[in-house]
Amino acid sequence: MPLRLNIITCNLWNIERWDFRAPALRKFLELFDPDILCVQELMPQTRDFIDAVLTGHQRVHDRLAGWNRESNIWWRSTMLREVEHGAEEVDIRDSRLRRLFWARLATTSDERPVLVSTAHLTHQRHPHELKTGESPRVAETNRIIAALKALTKHKEPVFFMGDLNDPAVAPTLLHHAGYPSCFSVLGIAPAPTFKCYPTADVAPGKFVMNQTVDWIVSNREARPICATVPQFYYKDAAPADHWPVQAIYEIR
Repeated sequence: MPLRLNIITCNLWNIERWDFRAPALRKFLELFDPDILCVQELMPQTRDFIDAVLTGHQRVHDRLAGWNRESNIWWRSTMLREVEHGAEEVDIRDSRLRRLFWARLATTSDERPVLVSTAHLTHQRHPHELKTGESPRVAETNRIIAALKALTKHKEPVFFMGDLNDPAVAPTLLHHAGYPSCFSVLGIAPAPTFKCYPTADVAPGKFVMNQTVDWIVSNREARPICATVPQFYYKDAAPADHWPVQAIYEIR
């Protein structure tokens, strides 16, 4: 039987309105119980919080600041174990802490390697982009693609996910490079992931957005069988200002 992995990516929104959102994030992780979880906008407080909720999981432990204040990767320890990890500098303009964060995991059943990676690309309202109209995400995505190609071993399943801050160009570049999204493979129109209201507490008259910017993609060594954007609430709160993305993949 093929191995099935429940994979989730979520932008945690740092610690904005954290006391209001924390119970919702806890309940979401308990109910959706990912085998692999990748996050963006991580902080030490939310890192420790996830550790306390996902007690059957391990994550990358590294003193590099980005692993503790930007992104990290959790995996179910009964299914997967860490082989190695790294953080590739791909020149993401928004923050010097951002990288292509990756972990090579091995399945505990047959020791098959799996490459899991995540990144947070530059926001569409970056001052340079607003002034020039030039998207830094094109070059950022191409550098990520090059890094993934260099990291990948023969016949290795590769997953890349995160907040790409882009509903079209970044996922298109990834698709053409051999990393289609879980939605495109299944022929599903993805739901918007940003912003999640009312968690973002946006009053009438403020600038609002509604688009799909969070994605999960893979190479052809993994096959999605389900993909969704869970619009999860608990006690009138959502876990973050982005909806998470969830996909179930099969690895043969």
